[in-house]
Amino acid sequence: MKKNIIILTFLVGLISLALAGSFGKQPKPAIQKGPYLSWDDDPQTTMTVSWETNIPIAGKLAYGPRGKMNYILRNDQAGTLHHLRIKDLKPDTRYYYQLLNLSAPVCSFKTAPKEPRDFKFVIYGDTRTFPEQHKKVIAAVTQYNPEFLIHTGDYIQDGRIWAMWQEFFDASRPFSSFIPLYTVIGNHERTYDNYVKLFALPGNERWYAFDYLNAHFIILNNEEDYQKGSEQYRWFEAEIKRTRPMYKWLFVLQHRQTYSSGKRGSDQDILENLEPLFRKYRPDVVFCGHEHFYERQRRNGVNYIITGGGGAPLYEVNPGDSTFHAESSLHYCQIEVRDSTAKVRMVRVDGSSPDSLVLKAAR
Repeated sequence: MKKNIIILTFLVGLISLALAGSFGKQPKPAIQKGPYLSWDDDPQTTMTVSWETNIPIAGKLAYGPRGKMNYILRNDQAGTLHHLRIKDLKPDTRYYYQLLNLSAPVCSFKTAPKEPRDFKFVIYGDTRTFPEQHKKVIAAVTQYNPEFLIHTGDYIQDGRIWAMWQEFFDASRPFSSFIPLYTVIGNHERTYDNYVKLFALPGNERWYAFDYLNAHFIILNNEEDYQKGSEQYRWFEAEIKRTRPMYKWLFVLQHRQTYSSGKRGSDQDILENLEPLFRKYRPDVVFCGHEHFYERQRRNGVNYIITGGGGAPLYEVNPGDSTFHAESSLHYCQIEVRDSTAKVRMVRVDGSSPDSLVLKAAR
């Protein structure tokens, strides 16, 4: 009887030790989101690398030119969301980087050029709800290999839910580690809390501007007050007035539509508050999403393009007299900028391009 008790006690002890070991074992650090790239400073000399890990660790990466990743950048404060800005880089140069403290591949990026040359970028948006459809658009975008992307908002169904952002970052993984992304806030982000935590952007991050060679980009936020006299309105008026004479190319991006042939129609608040500034200062194109289709119009000397075919449920569009082309399809916009001309092409996921616009430089 004692022998049986001793054996039983021994077995219970082994089980207890095994359970204690399994519960006490820490998971290995792993990448949850990213790495993904953005510019929150000079695109010619910096790059910000962001990623999320499954457990809190110190953020650390190695970087350098090919074969010489001998520079180390780190943040010793442990956390799960990491943003490390690499500085003092050379323009128009490819660098390689690798996240440390976990298993990660070697990735690369290229800084923006300083000397004038042709360049190309992509604008697309409204990727919520159907990540498999979003992946089709991403496959086409990645094949085009732009120098950067701009997303016009509505990344996921509900931006307040942190776990839901995984859909966007999983779908965008084919480009996110080597092509920088600029972002616009949409109505499905609900609040800007998670949005500004995830994306490292210039200025106050809710609205901002940036340069790329001879082009200037103004990013507006339709989800915060932009009515006449508001902080954002005053900033935008000063920014577009200052920069229109300085740059050959001026592009404005926002989430909601100024003009639309969809069921929502044109946005009356934008028509009342922002459209007079568009009409006065004549940006080359005002891009937006929100409506889940493609439409190109020209009103009062300004080109307006809706590009909302990034994967969200498509909407019906009934083009009017001011519409050059409209269709409900998965797509993105290619923009190729030269010295005195720029071409905007709407491209479907099968590679066909039913609409394009050639612009001539204002200066």
